[in-house]
Amino acid sequence: MKKILLLLLGVVLIASCSEKSEKKDYNVTVEGTIVGMDEAGVKLVTYEGQKPKTIDSVTMKEGHFVVGAKVDKPQLAFLQVSGIPSDLPLILEPGSDIKVDLNREHIRKSAVLSKGLNKKFFDYLDEVREFRKKQERLAKLYQAAQQKGTAEEQTNILNRYYGIEDEKHDFEYKFIEENKDNLVGGLVFEAVAYDRSEPNYNKLAQLYDSFTDEVKQLPNVKNAYKNVKAKAATSVGSKAPDFSAPTPDGKTLSLKDAMGKVTVIDFWASWCRPCRAENPYVVEIYKKYHDKGLNIIGVSLDKPGDKDKWVKAIKDDGLDWYHVSNLKYWQDPIARELYHVESIPQTFILDKNGVIRAKNLRRDRLEAKIKELLEE
Repeated sequence: MKKILLLLLGVVLIASCSEKSEKKDYNVTVEGTIVGMDEAGVKLVTYEGQKPKTIDSVTMKEGHFVVGAKVDKPQLAFLQVSGIPSDLPLILEPGSDIKVDLNREHIRKSAVLSKGLNKKFFDYLDEVREFRKKQERLAKLYQAAQQKGTAEEQTNILNRYYGIEDEKHDFEYKFIEENKDNLVGGLVFEAVAYDRSEPNYNKLAQLYDSFTDEVKQLPNVKNAYKNVKAKAATSVGSKAPDFSAPTPDGKTLSLKDAMGKVTVIDFWASWCRPCRAENPYVVEIYKKYHDKGLNIIGVSLDKPGDKDKWVKAIKDDGLDWYHVSNLKYWQDPIARELYHVESIPQTFILDKNGVIRAKNLRRDRLEAKIKELLEE
């Protein structure tokens, strides 16, 4: 089954009605209309792993079609129309028919009228889309502030952006908890488990434990839980895994030997433009709090053979703290196997006991957390 993370973009709910049509062997039908497309192939497809399986297929006539299935329990399916990119996710539920007014420009923006679990699913997608819209507006404001605004304006915008991310995760945790006995709760669990914005994996593990046995046994939920368990090891509240790696001068340095009262593990690379753009702010924080107990250890994901570029970036950016790198790019064992880093920059903020207290904070938020931990 496809990762539902791929489904969380561009779905709008509006009411749509069309004349009732049925097929006798089905206990759920999908009836659709489209303006400006008289004939096209229409498929209703499910996935077994990555392999598609067609449930039903018809040829649209005069902009109208009906496809359907006979299911004994709710399942995820995808509506595909020839000539229209992508597909439309739908929950097929016995006795719950679906009407679709297709958008030929963007199928994920099609109008869907349904009830039961499918309506609940689309309500969720619609809510997530609203969070994303707010973040997109802030992203544009941030770009403008980078051109003409002050550092303070940029920080304020970033704080609002990450605040919306926190609100989205809180909404998702609550949604999963309220749907722990059905397919939709499992699908949302999967989506959040693979979300690169770093949800609370310990919280997700607790939510998995609350699922009914039926939901726990769904293949996509079981696979997502494996990801959750792996990442929970570096979730907030967990002890940071120790590691050792070469320094720029060829020695070996471990995390435990680089620890301060507060320690920041900073995953970055000389080739990473967002990392380099963030470095001046981290330098200022380090200068301000190093004497009070702040240490930083940079873990570079520079490429094999690029040691000179790594060392030059350290010097050019004034990164006067600990540095290590295996020079293995995305195959770096610290990033890949221990901390499950999938994008950079990525930071882990540790307290004096080596417990991860926060992740991926920037600028004012990073400084506030460091100050808070130093005062403990």
